[in-house]
Amino acid sequence: MNEYMKAFQNIAQSAAVVAMDNDKSLEIKESATNLSKSIQPCFDELRESATRLKGFVQKCRNDLYHAEDVWTCKLGIAQASKQQIWQQIGELSGCHFRMRELGSQCKNSALEKAQDYWDKNFEIRVRQKWFIDATQKQKKGIGWKEKDDFIKDIPVILNFIYTEVNKIIKHSLILVYQDISTINLEFITQCISILDGQTKAAWNHQMILIGSEIKNKFESPTVYLPQNTKALRSALSPALDNLIKQRLGDLSWEEVEKFKKEVSTEIDNFINSIFEDILKLANKALVQAIEFYNEFLKKQERYQQETPAQRQAERDWIDSQWAEIKKVEKAIKVMNPLA
Repeated sequence: MNEYMKAFQNIAQSAAVVAMDNDKSLEIKESATNLSKSIQPCFDELRESATRLKGFVQKCRNDLYHAEDVWTCKLGIAQASKQQIWQQIGELSGCHFRMRELGSQCKNSALEKAQDYWDKNFEIRVRQKWFIDATQKQKKGIGWKEKDDFIKDIPVILNFIYTEVNKIIKHSLILVYQDISTINLEFITQCISILDGQTKAAWNHQMILIGSEIKNKFESPTVYLPQNTKALRSALSPALDNLIKQRLGDLSWEEVEKFKKEVSTEIDNFINSIFEDILKLANKALVQAIEFYNEFLKKQERYQQETPAQRQAERDWIDSQWAEIKKVEKAIKVMNPLA
């Protein structure tokens, strides 16, 4: 494009000389003037093209920087301890296996404790309080004033359930969190630091993202709920509303028993959903870490097979591309000094 610039400059200079030459005919001087006007858009186009081209060249620079970065990191990857990596893969695989067993045990324990708490509260604060008469016999139902007081009491009872179930879930997840916390993040961080900038940034982003999600879900499992899972209070609202809605006549024991079963089912669903989600996330993190090490080992194997001559040839190619880029940038500067 510098050749075009020189050609246009020569045309412009020649036209300017003719336009100012009194010895030239009026017609040729007019043509020279018109040519000078016509040549100006050509200069403008070259300058604008230079500006646009500079942006494209910057992308080429970025790609070449990345190629150089990858080349520079090869030696560190090739020299990383394969024994330590395999040791980490073994520990992660063991944790992955334990997670299934431990997660299932902790979930079943949470289910049992939550149902036991609900059963005892229901027995004492619902059945015995409202549906056992003075002779210790089961009532078929309650009506009038008793029913009104019961309707006021049942939401209070459920509030205790919400609080206790939340505590049970959080406490039951402690062992699982302790197990996943034993993962050696320091070594995987060291391996990531050896990689080129782009790959390093991608893996660091994934680690931060999933690490933050795991921390939030384990520390506040009933706050950071799975998608499409309602809070327990919301999940129980339909059953509660149906039980305490305004009605004529007595409130039967059968209706209250039905309510108890509905609450039990929702508690189970709530706990199962939370544990399934958290364990799935924890397993995802473990699998992701194993995949990282496997990819690292594949790269290491390839780099260890490269000869010094191959590495030097790659270095020479990168250097030659830098030389060509600099030529293009120099040409752009000539076309548009401000670009």
